[in-house]
Amino acid sequence: MDEPKEALSYARLVSRQKYYKEKALKLEKDFIFTKEQLTQVEQQLQETKIQAADHDKIQKELEALSNAYGQLKEKYDRETQENQTQLQGLQVKIETLQKSQRSEDDVDNETYQQRVKGFERLLGEVQQEINEKEKEIAVYKRRLLTLEKRLKATGEPQLSEEPNLSESNNVTRPSYRAITYSDYAIILEEKRHIIRGDFVIENVGEEPLSTPMLCFRFNPGDTAVLKGRVYHIDDALAREGDIDGVCWVFLDNDWAKESKERGEIWVHPLNKVSVDPGESLRLNDFQVPVENQFYNHLSIEVFVYFQDIDYKVKAANQILINV
Repeated sequence: MDEPKEALSYARLVSRQKYYKEKALKLEKDFIFTKEQLTQVEQQLQETKIQAADHDKIQKELEALSNAYGQLKEKYDRETQENQTQLQGLQVKIETLQKSQRSEDDVDNETYQQRVKGFERLLGEVQQEINEKEKEIAVYKRRLLTLEKRLKATGEPQLSEEPNLSESNNVTRPSYRAITYSDYAIILEEKRHIIRGDFVIENVGEEPLSTPMLCFRFNPGDTAVLKGRVYHIDDALAREGDIDGVCWVFLDNDWAKESKERGEIWVHPLNKVSVDPGESLRLNDFQVPVENQFYNHLSIEVFVYFQDIDYKVKAANQILINV
């Protein structure tokens, strides 16, 4: 038997055994750290006063994450026990191999190489299991991060019930006044037209206007599609740092979903904003695709609603397209 090769293979096995023990210890620390994060999120959720509907929704997500954590922890404990058993088996085999090396006449080189390959294959399987568990932990951490961002965004505007846009303004004080309009263009294509534009809110009153809600009312109603720089809440939270300026998101509640079925789409800033007198706020680069095959006429009215003062204003112009 080639004694230097045997010594090298044995040293490699011992080194790998030490490596996997360290990986298992690191994995356990990650679980403890993740559990502490979950506890902090639960405490934040209890301390945060948000509206009942959003609270229940986030609570359900938190319970789902807690269940996922429990399942992952159970799987981790089970697989950790299995890995520990395998590592103990490896230790026994390494000790046996070490004894065998002392008696070169008792085992030939071919048998020795087969044993080494078997040990390496077993170590590879352990490595694969650890990699899979690390991926699961990474997914779990991303879910926790998303939930934490949702909790931090509890200051976002919400409407408990749909405002009546057909009623006249309740605000009679002239100090509140806004001019709103759509600045848009139509891109004509053979199969589909695209409306692209900006929506502008100008504060021409004497008082600041806080966090507007925008309602795009489509006619026909089944054409209600709004794209461009308007995001779903989860997407906006995930990429909030990459979005320049005010981030606009779709209103996410039950009545907003029902309104969309009637042809109305509600959007609002992700975080609270204030438009001071003489200043303006823009929803940049909204897009509306129109399929020529099915529609030869489309109109869009836009309404702006300021919840804090119950002030409603209709855009000075409509978006119109006739094919």
